[in-house]
Amino acid sequence: MSLFEIEAKDFGAYLFASGELTEREREFLTKDEMKRLLMSQSKDDFLKILNDTYYSKYIDEVKKIGNLDFLIETENVNAMNYLNMHLKEEHKNLIEFLMLDRDLHNVKVILKSSVLRRDLRDLFLFASYTFDDLKFAYEQKDISKLISPVNEILVRAIDLMSKESEFRIIELKLEQFFFKKLEKHVASSKSPPLIKLLKHRIDMLNIKNIYRSKVASETFKYNEFLYEGGYLDSDFFIQFENESIDYFAQSIEKGDYTKMIMQGTHLLYSDETFASFEKNEEEFLLNYFEAASKASSSIERVIGFFIRKRFEVRSLNIIFNGILNNINRDKIKHRIPNL
Repeated sequence: MSLFEIEAKDFGAYLFASGELTEREREFLTKDEMKRLLMSQSKDDFLKILNDTYYSKYIDEVKKIGNLDFLIETENVNAMNYLNMHLKEEHKNLIEFLMLDRDLHNVKVILKSSVLRRDLRDLFLFASYTFDDLKFAYEQKDISKLISPVNEILVRAIDLMSKESEFRIIELKLEQFFFKKLEKHVASSKSPPLIKLLKHRIDMLNIKNIYRSKVASETFKYNEFLYEGGYLDSDFFIQFENESIDYFAQSIEKGDYTKMIMQGTHLLYSDETFASFEKNEEEFLLNYFEAASKASSSIERVIGFFIRKRFEVRSLNIIFNGILNNINRDKIKHRIPNL
């Protein structure tokens, strides 16, 4: 089979799904709608605006239970069912690719809750398992009721907690474990755009960790946490080990990560938060998939749709909970991509 025939076969495999998902793009909120939701003065205002969107079908349930859990769960289940039905067998492990970020975050929340002896369930991202489920599994060291990939991440976390004394090192090694799993899934997809995206994500991981290291005056060496495999190798980053954070920012502010660095640095100094780094990383992912999916009817088109859907649903939940807790709208905005 020629290269042309292979590419044509891959194109055809996702032709129907790509066309269907193009039609479904009308489900997504416009930037103006998202801004209006953000500026809602109350829960009722939020629901009134949401009622004029694709998500209107969830309004009655949201009013009944007082949160977006049903909306999130239903959209997640629908996404998983769609992917299981439409992805080729060799691509189905990318379903796990979509859940890894969430599961890593939730395991970190459980570890921090344990270390700080505080209930941090408000930071927990909605999943098929609850905060209490994961907390019980961690405390009892019993993962029998958890499924992949969260069970594997938790096993690694339990092992690290028994061996490492510094919590930040545990976080960093968990991230390395996470990226090794990402690499495995992406490599098996044989998708050049996904492989390129992973290299960008590795760069962004290293940039964020260097910022955190400098701001917190961490004493461990860069080679303890730098992850190889990005476009910028460890030798590039190590040259800044003894330099100031401003010098580091100025040296890398021109390139693929300009917006992430400039906005992230500004907010770091003004609000003492890394939220803008996370937001701009999400924007990078969304923009990357938007560009990649225009090239053809491909696996990237399908995966990109559901990454966008996941970010949108999560943004709705962040805004809704922010309104309920009367959080400053600017602080909420710092966590919402493309706003």
